[in-house]
Amino acid sequence: MTSNQFNPKEALFFASCPRGTEELLKEEATELGLSPIVKTGGVGFKTDVKKAIKFIFHSRLASRVFMEVGYFFIKKEDDIYHEAKKIGWSDYMTTNDTFKINTLFDRDTKKRFHNSIYLSQKLKDALVDHQRDHFGKRSNVETTKPTHSFLQRIETKGKSSKVMVYLDLCGMPLDKRGYRDSSVHQAPLRENLAAAILKSADYTKKDKFFDPMSGSGTLLVEAVMIAADIAPSFIQLKNVKKPYNFTRHKWFRDLDLMDWYMREVEKIVANSRSKIEKLKEGKFFCNDIENDNIKLIKKHLRKCFGRVDFVTFFNEDFLKMAAYPKANFIVMNPPYGKRLGQSENIKSLYHNIGETLKNQCQNSRAFIFTIKDDLHKEIRLKTSRKTPFFNGDLECRLFEYQIES
Repeated sequence: MTSNQFNPKEALFFASCPRGTEELLKEEATELGLSPIVKTGGVGFKTDVKKAIKFIFHSRLASRVFMEVGYFFIKKEDDIYHEAKKIGWSDYMTTNDTFKINTLFDRDTKKRFHNSIYLSQKLKDALVDHQRDHFGKRSNVETTKPTHSFLQRIETKGKSSKVMVYLDLCGMPLDKRGYRDSSVHQAPLRENLAAAILKSADYTKKDKFFDPMSGSGTLLVEAVMIAADIAPSFIQLKNVKKPYNFTRHKWFRDLDLMDWYMREVEKIVANSRSKIEKLKEGKFFCNDIENDNIKLIKKHLRKCFGRVDFVTFFNEDFLKMAAYPKANFIVMNPPYGKRLGQSENIKSLYHNIGETLKNQCQNSRAFIFTIKDDLHKEIRLKTSRKTPFFNGDLECRLFEYQIES
């Protein structure tokens, strides 16, 4: 069976996210008016295309959003070609468009099929032969900046494997908000992972935020956007009105959605600028021992909000600050052993973080995001909650501490 009937009022979508944040993404999608189902690596939902586009605008946690163009079941590799030729490819692209294909396996599929590149090739052959049969010509493959990126996900249960073919609507990852250059700072948190940490910690606009080890300022910027209810797409949309691939897709043009889309963009940009103007001092505190990091954070804030005056900056050693801000919400991502030189005394650092929190940061909730090992035991504070996350391939935990007076 192949699903190939494009229905703009009831299309199927898949939103991917960092590993371990699927439940948080489900909560967010529900808050945004969808009815999501948790799947491996993200959530699936059925909705109309306008609501899906609004989800792309407003999701803080999704990495990418895909539209399902077809699914089918196979028992052997060559079945992909015969089944995929039945997909209504012409609903989504023309022969003048370019494309690339990636294939992902689940664990059981890896035992059955070993070469994802070969299966991508089978899907490519089906697509271009479908075009030749219907139009006498075909689209070209483009691996760098294609108009269309397809994802082939294969999941195996029992004797058959389910193949789901998705069209990437975004082009660029949604976590790349557009306010930072990751190449200038080592091992930064991805923006949507930082947002997931804040959501998991129940951060709200009522909290007074303090990051004592701000690094590139990702947690700070995401906190400001959450507190002010600024759409995460704002930075991209204010600079490039059409940053997403779907604006160049055939289905988008056929539905004549450009005028509606531009009205939504202008609304987001105008609303966000209005909220930025209302940002006030006394809610956001930022510290880093490196002066270059403070300069970088200010650069990111200006790129995002056009101003930095609403943030109180410190350029000190957190363990020896002259005065500590009166913040009730503290979150930090201290160095892991993975990122420290051999001369660093990592255990001593974590012990001293705990002592500083206990003695200087009373009446607050403190959150420490770090690698999963025994380092957190050096903090010597009672953990009220720990939440699992992955930072890339590193298994991590978010530890919560209630610091009382």
